[in-house]
Amino acid sequence: MIVSVPHVLEDFHYGDLLGMNAPVAFAVAVVLIAYALQILGIVLIARGTLAGAWLLGAEGAIWCIGALLVHGHDIIFAGGDYRSGLISKVLEVLIICLGAAAAWLAIQYGANNALRKA
Repeated sequence: MIVSVPHVLEDFHYGDLLGMNAPVAFAVAVVLIAYALQILGIVLIARGTLAGAWLLGAEGAIWCIGALLVHGHDIIFAGGDYRSGLISKVLEVLIICLGAAAAWLAIQYGANNALRKA
């Protein structure tokens, strides 16, 4: 969330979420639900539940895929005048990488749990 909050604020500033013809209230609700699910996943994994790992992994995959679909082209082809410059691209790349890592770690956690129970 440390990376995604400033990025999401930037998305709202530049109208990326609104450019998909989503009303502001809907876009805000989707982001708030995503953050609530991430917090729930953190709480569940802190309690040692497999559901927490799967929830965080699913959220990570959604952030990763969403950032790739919405910003992938800009990351590669946009020039130095893109949004707030290099920091904007760094935030987007971090969301992609951290989301992919969360998804991969959830798969590993689930596999390790399955092996322990077998």
